[in-house]
Amino acid sequence: MKKMLTIFLVLLLVSAVSVFAGGGKEKAQPESTETGTESAKAEPVELVMWWWGETELQGLTGWLEDTVAIFEKEHPNVTVSTTLQDTVNVFSDFPTASAAGNPPDIQFSWNGIYAMEWVWLDHVAPLNGLIPADELKQMIATPLSSFKGEQYRAGWYLFGHGWVFNKELFKKAGVPASMTPPQTWDEWLQVCQLLKDAGITPISMGAKDQLIGDWLISLFMIQQLDSVRDPLRLVIGDLRWDEPRYYEHWVRLKELWDKGYINDDILSLDLYQGQDLFTKGEAAMTIAVGTIIPALQKALGVEKVGVMKTPTFGVGKLAEKDVAYIQGVVISSGSKHKELAAEFIRVMHRDERYNALWDDLGAIPADARFDMTKIDDPALRETGKWVQNSTIYVGDTIPWAILGEAAYTGCQELFSGQLTPKELGEKAQRLAEEWREMSPDMLANYQDWLGGLSD
Repeated sequence: MKKMLTIFLVLLLVSAVSVFAGGGKEKAQPESTETGTESAKAEPVELVMWWWGETELQGLTGWLEDTVAIFEKEHPNVTVSTTLQDTVNVFSDFPTASAAGNPPDIQFSWNGIYAMEWVWLDHVAPLNGLIPADELKQMIATPLSSFKGEQYRAGWYLFGHGWVFNKELFKKAGVPASMTPPQTWDEWLQVCQLLKDAGITPISMGAKDQLIGDWLISLFMIQQLDSVRDPLRLVIGDLRWDEPRYYEHWVRLKELWDKGYINDDILSLDLYQGQDLFTKGEAAMTIAVGTIIPALQKALGVEKVGVMKTPTFGVGKLAEKDVAYIQGVVISSGSKHKELAAEFIRVMHRDERYNALWDDLGAIPADARFDMTKIDDPALRETGKWVQNSTIYVGDTIPWAILGEAAYTGCQELFSGQLTPKELGEKAQRLAEEWREMSPDMLANYQDWLGGLSD
């Protein structure tokens, strides 16, 4: 498996360069030097970085502080100022600052549409020409970070995305070994009922901040898709959101809710507050990213924490595919210190720094040079298999005008009973039609961006 996973990561890097046809011309590459041209000057410089990730990867603050210390020692006239953003602020702060002409030099960015809408607004600079090509190709980012032949985002760390379960609570409820964990939807319902009958909350989640809507649509809807191009077809109108197949994921979530398998205070808890119920041993399962596993093991005990994929229910050709994610960073097009910003990203990807992500935090770095055989934890090894078998992350492929209202706000409307799954499908269809009519330039960019994807 380790050898196969390494091969997967290499292929992922190759596809990130080749999957988008046409676009920018080849640029002269910068020399691979340790000191940028700006640093050679005596004038003091402030490099500003806005970032996110401590919530899902505990200890990342310390890792970044160490990286800053290394950079500042090598660039004595440079001060690196870092600001940890709240999750909701990642969406709005950077485009607002960019429009006002005072953006950070480096900005944390989720993948896909989250970064691309900034690119189309001319807020993000391409990394080609700023980072040597032989280094850039090691910084795993996926094809969704590229547009018209240019790569706009460098990977930072990656993870498999699924669920965690409490083995002790499963045993207490009498869950059979053959369903630990459940593999099919029917098995999941049986397991949830056993847990509920034993007085244990089967699944804990939080929807107050709406963020879980992205996770749920990405982990569930993928099972109804035949192709990585299906989200594009839904957005441009070749497929329809109001067809039962494409709102089935909301039907399944509603079933879990109606049967009482999800904590009844889901609308009063934020995403990570809902996850905390699992951390406290008060729920048997929760949705989770792989980077949080070390913290859960520390809280509950390594022997109690298991990992599982979303049980299979879908009829799509991608139903057997897994879900993974790669976090990353971008350089602002408004930065006055793009070369220094690129130099800092290069330091983040030095051998010592990307290995420290695993050695110190138990996180898999988004760097193709990382030795995957170092992953010795069984749970994280399993999530590594998900990375190997993963496909697109659905939430990364849907324009925010649709995703924000249909998935984010929609999850609250679903659990509150305000909208049925069918009505959510109709809402998503209406949002897609409105977006196409009101955003023709964005639509053209969107089609150019995802049009090159192949199965």
